[in-house]
Amino acid sequence: MTFDFLLLNPWIYDFAAYDFWLKPYGLLFIGGKLRKLGYSIYYLDLLDPFHPELPKKPKRKSFGTGHFYKEFFPKPVYFQDVPRKFYRYGLPLKILKNILKSIKFKAILITCTLTYWYPGLIALIKFLTSHYPETPIYIGGIYAKLCYNHLKSLIENHYSDYPIFIVTEHHEDFLNQLLKLYPPSKEPHKHDYPIFDLQSCIPYVIIMTSLGCPFNCPYCASKRLYPKFEPRNPEEIFKEILFWHKTYKVVDFAFYDDALLFNFENHLRLILENIINHNLILRFHTPNAIHARFVNKEVAHLLKKAGFKTIRIGLERVENRFDNKVSIEEFLQAVAYLKEAGFKEKELGAYFLYGIPEENFEEVKKGLLFLAEKRVPPYLAEFSPIPGTPFFEKAKITSRYPIDEDPIFHNNTIFPALKRPDWQKIQEIKALARKIRHSLCN
Repeated sequence: MTFDFLLLNPWIYDFAAYDFWLKPYGLLFIGGKLRKLGYSIYYLDLLDPFHPELPKKPKRKSFGTGHFYKEFFPKPVYFQDVPRKFYRYGLPLKILKNILKSIKFKAILITCTLTYWYPGLIALIKFLTSHYPETPIYIGGIYAKLCYNHLKSLIENHYSDYPIFIVTEHHEDFLNQLLKLYPPSKEPHKHDYPIFDLQSCIPYVIIMTSLGCPFNCPYCASKRLYPKFEPRNPEEIFKEILFWHKTYKVVDFAFYDDALLFNFENHLRLILENIINHNLILRFHTPNAIHARFVNKEVAHLLKKAGFKTIRIGLERVENRFDNKVSIEEFLQAVAYLKEAGFKEKELGAYFLYGIPEENFEEVKKGLLFLAEKRVPPYLAEFSPIPGTPFFEKAKITSRYPIDEDPIFHNNTIFPALKRPDWQKIQEIKALARKIRHSLCN
């Protein structure tokens, strides 16, 4: 079959990767827009855990989450001090070859999410340029935006003879470029929702009720990715949720918003009331966390009534806090409201950021014990330096790696902001967090 565009989500080369509602939303979003314009799309997720040709099916867990298929891969030489095994996550190469034998396409669109996952992108480009040397390749995603010069240098030094283009502009501008170059081959699709229906399976659907964030935390790159905070129409969001549920029986929805509860009365409240009024039995999850400051008694009860099952709250630290988006008092009050609304401790959790420049592990331990005392399960978030943020500049000073030269050194597993990681202390911190969660969630 011949398609206008082949859309690819590349492999991941890393110490760890897990499907906590992990999808290339930007690529799926663009796919939906292209289909609405009349383009034929073939989407291939190289991380697909449901592909029928996988040698072994990865274990799946509750609410659509689970493992990816993985194969052992030699650890990069500069990570020999990291006491972890290294893997390539995703489909074996022979599956990719078999699929591409049966289709043709005019151009290829590839994404790359985390900055330090670019080796998967480069491995894919190497394969594509050797088999389809004249086919245009468009590369977008978070890595392309945050590390444009690094990607540009790689292309110029190794793939300058191939038609490869980096996409950093607004999606509407990019779509207009494609319209000029490639006439659509089909009638416009009936809707422009992200192309979750082109997956092997739809274990869950990602929803974004807004782009960007009204806040400006020193460790976050939201402002660089989305300079403006742009809320979407609540009625349209409800229709999108209803479509996936009614058409494909999807029950689990994960919000990717950076500020889901912001302007609650005029935004999320309208969506939740629609869900409640239509008696929809759904499960909602907040992997990107919610702001405790916006949780009051009414908000908590609406979240519970609408079907929220995974509530993550952005706390980050207890002592020596480095942002003002929430105070400890606001955090504890939010937890009290959520528990009063009926949320069980196993449905709640606080993200705790550690591995920051000049980390104090005793402070981390005290923070975890504080959460244990307040009966809030802790979820550790290892710090990854993100280009363009104040914390990246701090990490450049303290890191044992040249993090400003190669994004491979942004990997949170290697604790890149630390000069000499104490791996024993790190394991003790992880064990303590697991022990607390186990005691609270079982």
